[in-house]
Amino acid sequence: MATMQSRRFYLKSILTGLGVSSLAGCSSLREQNRVPTATEKQQTQSTSLDILHSWSTSLEKDAAHVLFDNFQQRHPDLKVDDQIINGRAGGDLQTTVKKRIIDEDIPSSWQTWGGKNLQTYVDAGALTQIREDFWSGKTGWESFSPIVRQLSKVDRSYVAVPFSIHRLNNLFYNIDILEDNGINPKSIDDPQTLLDAVETVEEDSEADGIVHATKTFWSTLELWESMLVSEFGVQTQRSIVKGKIQSNKNAVRSSLESVKQYCKPSFDTVMPLSWHQAAKRFQNGDTAFFYQGDWTAKELITNDEFRFGTDWGHMAFPGTQDNFLLSLTLFPYPKVSRSNEGASKFFRFIGSHDTQKRFTQLRGAIPARRDVSKEALDPFFRQQTIRFRGSETNVPSMSHGLAIAPEAWAKLTSAIKRFTSTWDIDRTTQYLMRIFD
Repeated sequence: MATMQSRRFYLKSILTGLGVSSLAGCSSLREQNRVPTATEKQQTQSTSLDILHSWSTSLEKDAAHVLFDNFQQRHPDLKVDDQIINGRAGGDLQTTVKKRIIDEDIPSSWQTWGGKNLQTYVDAGALTQIREDFWSGKTGWESFSPIVRQLSKVDRSYVAVPFSIHRLNNLFYNIDILEDNGINPKSIDDPQTLLDAVETVEEDSEADGIVHATKTFWSTLELWESMLVSEFGVQTQRSIVKGKIQSNKNAVRSSLESVKQYCKPSFDTVMPLSWHQAAKRFQNGDTAFFYQGDWTAKELITNDEFRFGTDWGHMAFPGTQDNFLLSLTLFPYPKVSRSNEGASKFFRFIGSHDTQKRFTQLRGAIPARRDVSKEALDPFFRQQTIRFRGSETNVPSMSHGLAIAPEAWAKLTSAIKRFTSTWDIDRTTQYLMRIFD
């Protein structure tokens, strides 16, 4: 029998990407009769749920507070200990969860991304499948779209409850600045016309052409993927995801060049900006364009002096109009929650129609459920919902780990992090070629 030390080494090797292998059809999801450890017995008998998440901005905190408060009002016998881990769903939060898995102290659940990102937890034996009869009443897997159901599975088994959706390929623009410079946003239909518009604003007015968040690498990672899809199409993105990188070297390099050119006006910024700081600068009204995921729209909407449709507008990133570059937030179903009715109540709660409707309105997101009426949402997210539900192509993103395995995602983020500090196109192209080869 393996010692505790050897078991932890095995888990650590999986979670750090040193020994990941596919466990399709094996005991990672099928082991229903295993005797639980002492730690698991204690957790399954507990009336306290520890839920980890990265909702750390003021708006996110407010939405999370309402979420967990509503759950406790419905279930006063249960206590929710929600813990904020800074670093977004792919950063410090992931690291914290993985450490707790190694230490056999698995949380009741945690906020994370769907798709390939879930594979690490399954390979570590941390998750169990959600049975088809898990839902009750009108709630069921048919309440979610096919792409959402797909991204909630590993090895054809559901292992997480989908919660909210974001679109990554967004471009926000200042209506007055574009009008003053004779720029029709409808004429901006590819990256080059966007770059031309930025140059026009920079040369012909006192306004800034763009503001871009360079303090954290992930804004640039998302921008690169949007550039890639815009210039070379969804099939190129999918081809790279499948490892066919050599035939797409030109696409990788060209999209990096476009990112560098787009970000060039931000190089002279005195201090690197976070996405939140960049949003505030855009709100000040002196900047023409701002690229960011649609979570930033809620920040903009709450400013009564900077109104959607009057002061600022929105478009899909030029060239990606019919494509929805997708991020899906969900909550995994750990093995230790298998017999914990309290945890099951939480999962049914977050998967419910009313909870998703209320949270996404407060947070600024799209409900994962497709039976939440778009009319219940504010105008911006109503438009986003229409785009998602009617999109010709919903594209699981590399940027948020939906389309690529965690080991590849970690290397990709490292490469883009170097890129944002050096803007070295040749070296970054070489890094990316090695990652996907």
